[in-house]
Amino acid sequence: MSIRYIFIGLVFFPLFLEAQISDVRIPSSIEKYFQMNRKGPELVSAEVFDHHQSGRTLKLKIVATRNNSGKDLAFAFAAAAAIANMADRPVELLWVEMDINFKDSETTVALAPANCTIDAIILKNTETEKWWKDCLQFP
Repeated sequence: MSIRYIFIGLVFFPLFLEAQISDVRIPSSIEKYFQMNRKGPELVSAEVFDHHQSGRTLKLKIVATRNNSGKDLAFAFAAAAAIANMADRPVELLWVEMDINFKDSETTVALAPANCTIDAIILKNTETEKWWKDCLQFP
């Protein structure tokens, strides 16, 4: 019986290692997440960097539609939270810059702590309205 457990462990151990996403693969993983949802916003860029005040930050730039800007912003945070949850090094802050494809519109910058966002959107431990009110910031 122990040989069977060792075999199962050897088969699933590489899968466990692949569940962690390195910093180099985060932008391509975000891009794949956006490509899966064709009705989502347009992804312009994704990057991970060390912010001098906030720590490790995952920053997305998107172009949203005017009528769906709230949903597009929530989608961007959901994508960022899903990838941050699987990152091999912890991410402290999620940062989304959103342009709207409409003339005379300004860029919206939204920030949210990664742990709060993962807890609300991925793990469903907090209601989305509470996350929107308590965690999301528009500096």
